[in-house]
Amino acid sequence: MPLTDALGRPLASLRVSVTDRCNLRCRYCMPEDEYVWLPRASILTFEEIDRLVGIFS
Repeated sequence: MPLTDALGRPLASLRVSVTDRCNLRCRYCMPEDEYVWLPRASILTFEEIDRLVGIFS
């Protein structure tokens, strides 16, 4: 059974943000002037990301 979003559309790709520390200053990465970085403990490890990608593939 394929995964679907809230509107019933099939999910064809997976986007993973590895870090919140992008420095391009675009509205997507930093929507606020005083952006607060996530604590390091709140960011997934590479092992956790690898596991999630494996689950969704």
